[in-house]
Amino acid sequence: MWLLLLLLSLSFAHDLQHSLLREGNCIVLSFYFPDNTKFSYEKYEVYREGEKLPFQVGRTDALGRVVFCPDKRGEWTVRTTSEDGHGAIVKVKVDKASVKTESSPFERYQKVFVGMGIVLGIFGVLELYIRRVSWVRKFL
Repeated sequence: MWLLLLLLSLSFAHDLQHSLLREGNCIVLSFYFPDNTKFSYEKYEVYREGEKLPFQVGRTDALGRVVFCPDKRGEWTVRTTSEDGHGAIVKVKVDKASVKTESSPFERYQKVFVGMGIVLGIFGVLELYIRRVSWVRKFL
């Protein structure tokens, strides 16, 4: 049980979070970890709604920020990735007067749920194996 709690707490430490700010016509997305470590100098791509080629590519700055100036309203997608597998996909809805991001609670903790499922599955298979071996030994 303690091992499961330890693994769960470690997974939250690597959860990439973001904040959104609008400066004039531009969008500023800041990426950071829960311990306030910045997601610095990592790759990103910005896509317009329905397009396959990126509108903008680059690396986050020293403070983990992505700055882009959308040329039209609609949903924009910002994808960030690092070499060690961390990253995020943030959808930004750009309206004339406001900007907002979409994210569901499940989306944020999806990796945690998958990891817990894998760990529980491994322990389940081990339990079945141990019970089968002990059952066979009874009859030998």
